[in-house]
Amino acid sequence: MDEFDVSDEQPTQTLQNLGIHLPVALLAAAFCVFLFSQISNLSQNRSSMRWQSDNLDRQIVALTESEKNLEGLVKQREALVQQSQQVQSRYTEMLNDLLKLAETDKDAAAVVEKFKVSKQQNATPQAAEAPANP
Repeated sequence: MDEFDVSDEQPTQTLQNLGIHLPVALLAAAFCVFLFSQISNLSQNRSSMRWQSDNLDRQIVALTESEKNLEGLVKQREALVQQSQQVQSRYTEMLNDLLKLAETDKDAAAVVEKFKVSKQQNATPQAAEAPANP
């Protein structure tokens, strides 16, 4: 019957061995969960960065097209600006002539008085010019 004799030492050793491996296994499982969460976070960050990069590329293309459109519009408007400057200079000359004529003519003086036409000292036709693009 010595063969079936169970000693008390064997269960104690198993519990001790299990007691050492259980905290290590739990620590390894916690580390695996931490690594998985970091990997999934990096994946989300990568997709966010890809989305931002795509949006940036689209904005650059749109900005480039807008800049080309703006340059075209400026070129179209240059003719109108020159035309308006010519009209302004003609009106200025006409009103200056009217003021000179008002000194000798009563009808011209009446028009000057009615519309309160006067000559400004510092006004020049060149002051209305648009600044040149650098």
